[in-house]
Amino acid sequence: MPAYQLSGLLTVPKSTIAAKAKRIRDAVGRDAPTDLQFCRRELLAEHPLAWLVDVDSLIIDARMLPAELQAEARGRGLIPDLPVGQAA
Repeated sequence: MPAYQLSGLLTVPKSTIAAKAKRIRDAVGRDAPTDLQFCRRELLAEHPLAWLVDVDSLIIDARMLPAELQAEARGRGLIPDLPVGQAA
């Protein structure tokens, strides 16, 4: 829900909502939009950064790797552990 809609529903100024959101981001100490820990599981398959791995200094999409290499990457925690076929 956009901040302006939330502001209207709660009758709180949009600037107050933005300030509180910044306090939460600062307290958590992470950049939530790029942190996979904060990504909903159903969105991981399309997350632009979730599948990038370094192979011999070349950044590639792990979904392009053979299945056995994907399994290895999952085992090492380099890519999300989604059910087979969901990440394709």
